[in-house]
Amino acid sequence: MSKKSPQLRFEGFTDDWEERKLSEIGKIVTGNTPSTSNKGYYNGDFLFVSPADIQENRYVNKTTTTLTELGFKTGRLVPKGATLFVSIGSTIGKIGQSICDVITNQQINSVISFSDYDDDFIYTSILNSSTKIKQLAATQAVPIINKNEFGKSIIKIPSLEEQQKIGAFFKQLDDIIALHQRKLDLLKEQKKGYLQKMFPKNGAKVPELRFNGFSGDWKERQLGELANIVGGGTPSTSNPEYWDGDIDWYAPAEIGEQVYVSKSKKTITELGQKKSSTRILPVGTVLFTSRAGIGNTAILAKEATTNQGFQSIVPDKNKLDSYFIFSRTNELKRYGEVTGAGSTFVEVSGKQMAKMPIMVPELLEQQKIGIFFKQIDKTIALHQRKLDLLKEQKKSFLQKMFV
Repeated sequence: MSKKSPQLRFEGFTDDWEERKLSEIGKIVTGNTPSTSNKGYYNGDFLFVSPADIQENRYVNKTTTTLTELGFKTGRLVPKGATLFVSIGSTIGKIGQSICDVITNQQINSVISFSDYDDDFIYTSILNSSTKIKQLAATQAVPIINKNEFGKSIIKIPSLEEQQKIGAFFKQLDDIIALHQRKLDLLKEQKKGYLQKMFPKNGAKVPELRFNGFSGDWKERQLGELANIVGGGTPSTSNPEYWDGDIDWYAPAEIGEQVYVSKSKKTITELGQKKSSTRILPVGTVLFTSRAGIGNTAILAKEATTNQGFQSIVPDKNKLDSYFIFSRTNELKRYGEVTGAGSTFVEVSGKQMAKMPIMVPELLEQQKIGIFFKQIDKTIALHQRKLDLLKEQKKSFLQKMFV
């Protein structure tokens, strides 16, 4: 017997929830595209929503394509608060809510709630059921859920008063998530701006923005003059004596999410290290993936080894600061992609990396710049953790507050 009430409820609500088809709780509207041959229909002030405009954030408040009032009138109106559900193609199941009156294209089915249903509850309920609704897609070359099938989807509904409570709760949670996302995006934009201004542009000998007390020209060096470039290797996988030891051993797939790494998925033994071409890399080494996704980086917080998918940068402590060179990941990546070669997959060699020309200041200025970007990255990571935690909390509430 199916459950008739959720695990977690607001006080004072005890009635069973009831099953409803989407077509019973609102008008289903499949969008359409105003004639593209009529220039008078496009580039106006009205939003024309396609699946690409429905992002992770809840509200659809800007679109790639806009319509004039004339173009808007030829579409099918979807009012503010309606739920937009992508019903065709590879992004089937994406869901958003209109923040103003919009027109959508034919890949979107919208639910315009009847007056005795709460818009915000309906949006959250469909979001919670989207995986189940996606399964209605016809098994053909292009998956599609037509208007009639979509309208037959069933969700469970409480009284209007309880809907409003739940709808307002999730709306507030989504607003907090959106606020944290904006803060995170702003921090990333600020970092991007600093990266452009704090390193010399092509041909320049000094950056646009500098710490007080530094005035000399930066000098062009080859990366190999400032650091050792060290490749990796893989001990024989058929010999168990080489594996599951105390030495960390990284593969490229593990690099990219974190600044510092201190625990690899696989480990090797001392014998495995000695019987292969992999080398023990010191703390402060900048791991650099050299194939199948060139240019992902991380800093070693603990001695480790890598497989052959790396050309790692071991800085000379008297010439190069770890975080300074890590902060130039974009330059390292571009250089690796341009100079890399190979028919099966592009790969950059240690010799090529050693020849990379790079502008550097004296070590003290490098260290200042490194500390500055380290602080920015820590702040970004902190905001990312907060955002991830909020999304996890939302996921948990969705499971417990719906039937």
